[in-house]
Amino acid sequence: SIELLSQIFPNHWRSIIAIAYCRLVFHCPLKSIPYRLSQSFLPDLIGSKSFNEKTASGVLNAIGEMHEQKLAYMKSFIAKDEYLLMDATNVFSNSTLITLARKGYQRQANYDPQFNLMYIYSAKSSMPVYYRLLPGNIREVKAFKNCLLDVGLKDAIIVADKGFYSEKNVALLLKEKLRFILPLKRDNALIDYALFENNTFKEESNFFVHEKRIIWFQEYYITTDKRLALFIFLDEALRIKEEQDYLIRISTHPEGHSIQQYHERRNAFGTLTLLTAIKSEQAQDIYESYQSSITIAVM
Repeated sequence: SIELLSQIFPNHWRSIIAIAYCRLVFHCPLKSIPYRLSQSFLPDLIGSKSFNEKTASGVLNAIGEMHEQKLAYMKSFIAKDEYLLMDATNVFSNSTLITLARKGYQRQANYDPQFNLMYIYSAKSSMPVYYRLLPGNIREVKAFKNCLLDVGLKDAIIVADKGFYSEKNVALLLKEKLRFILPLKRDNALIDYALFENNTFKEESNFFVHEKRIIWFQEYYITTDKRLALFIFLDEALRIKEEQDYLIRISTHPEGHSIQQYHERRNAFGTLTLLTAIKSEQAQDIYESYQSSITIAVM
């Protein structure tokens, strides 16, 4: 809110609103801000003074050093007992002026200088409530942990992409006592697709409704101490679509598709498998938390 913004940034809140307006509405560079504001009623509305490119640059530099104030502002949007999601993005840069850009390993075996942009999102509003820039040589798991400590959160949930899973990464997550939801690739050996064979899974009536679609599911533990659970979800509408697409490709792209491979893969069509160490959560909560992260990623 403007009231909170003025309390935390008493000397800069008007400039913050002006810059945000120009960036969000016009996607303009700093040099274009004075013109955009001159054509707007906003400066009169908030009582801001004359604005130029130097003013904008000075405000951004000043705010960049106000870590505690930024943290306090973002934390104010986190509701009590809210479900939170975390995500990290690698940003590659060869700039010698960005001290955070360091050589780090990326899953595509890219060792170029990079820095990490870490976000925490609200699952309810799909809005970011915290972010942090981290050096590119810090492991993702350690970066997640550092962010949680920084913002003082205990119940954030790490949602990664399908390339993140490995036994080593899972071991690190468990060691750091972090809550997580990890999607698995469909060819992962942990997944037992026999559970969905011949529709016998429907006898247990394990399903819920998500966006007017029926989602069936099976759950089982993969460790004796029951710390890790697998949820296999089946969207039959998606399954039918994927089956049709594959069968059509047998004739249009025979070099990579065959009826034999269809029968080998058909139990996997329409499925999503999530590995989690979150206890006392319903299957629907796990599924919708992951779907929320996908929605955020494409916004």
